[in-house]
Amino acid sequence: MKVLVIGGNSFIAQGIESYLSTQGITLIRIERSVLDITDEVQIQQFCNNPHLPTYDAILFAQGINPSLSTKETSAEHLLAMLKVNIMGPVLLLKHLFPRMNPHGNVVFFSSVAAEKGSYDPGYAASKAAIQGMINSFANEFSSMRFNAIALGLVENSPVFNQMTPDFLQKHRDRMHQGTLIQLEHIAAVVNLLLTNQNLNRSIIPLTAGYR
Repeated sequence: MKVLVIGGNSFIAQGIESYLSTQGITLIRIERSVLDITDEVQIQQFCNNPHLPTYDAILFAQGINPSLSTKETSAEHLLAMLKVNIMGPVLLLKHLFPRMNPHGNVVFFSSVAAEKGSYDPGYAASKAAIQGMINSFANEFSSMRFNAIALGLVENSPVFNQMTPDFLQKHRDRMHQGTLIQLEHIAAVVNLLLTNQNLNRSIIPLTAGYR
């Protein structure tokens, strides 16, 4: 199985690659320096490359970490969140669909913030919008499957490393037995979504029961 990974240099994309390779899944990781999915011209140029393989799946691992509260935010910040999490995937699928396996699938990363909110409303809103995007894609591209994983705090991730000890403990206290999400857990769920034909229009919460 050939999986195109958008945001290929992200912490998650790099961290899950070795596990998935043992499952017969080849990740073709595309970094932002190669393809900026907020730029439709770049997307068109990438998708028009006659040497592109036929992809069996797309894994959207790109993202922007939450950073600005309502009192701090700006139109530029809000637009950047929407471009990366919503506009980019829509435009990429628009142009890449002819190069996809017609029975392939697409996996997104949402967040527990889509349900509980975030101190960064732009981040939470863009993650919450993934559900509507998935359903719209599934309506239009009915032979394909579209799913997402809603992540809680991932251990050793960039967000994890930016937290103060007190704030980190608050997260642990709200997760089952104080456990954070591990990369191998994410890889296992990605593998499930890529291979289980019964999963479609689903958002799987990988949050350790965050409450």
